[in-house]
Amino acid sequence: MMTENAFSLMVDRLDIIELTAKYAYRLDTRQFDSLMELWSDDSPVFDEEGFGLGKFTGKDEIRHHFEVDIYGQMENLCHMTVNHVINEILESRASGNCHVFAQGDVRAGGTSRATAYYKDEYVREDGVWKFSSRKVIPLTRPEVGTFEFPAGQNPFDQ
Repeated sequence: MMTENAFSLMVDRLDIIELTAKYAYRLDTRQFDSLMELWSDDSPVFDEEGFGLGKFTGKDEIRHHFEVDIYGQMENLCHMTVNHVINEILESRASGNCHVFAQGDVRAGGTSRATAYYKDEYVREDGVWKFSSRKVIPLTRPEVGTFEFPAGQNPFDQ
């Protein structure tokens, strides 16, 4: 028989996995208002420094990065997340990771493909799990089509 605590932990794990799925869907379908609802209200961080794309703090910076930096160069995107591991769940905090395969059409031509994993920190706000931090860590060298890294910031040219 499952204890109430074991049941609660299972529900929390499923809620966190669904959070990552909502992130991919809302980003790929450009639902920026609802995408920002998945982030903590307390200075969340999105870190793509591993791809030379910067580190962004707060919902306004994160949203600007997605709308301008990413979709300014990408026409379409598709993120597929798998291999979820929730490392630890506390009362209102959790951590975990999952792999991502991302592919998109570059506006200037070509296709971009990347594999990475997300190193995530989650926080429960008003009973709902949200991202407090999401760090993207490359697993393989990306295929970048004609995507333009900011001058001197392509980490794979170093």
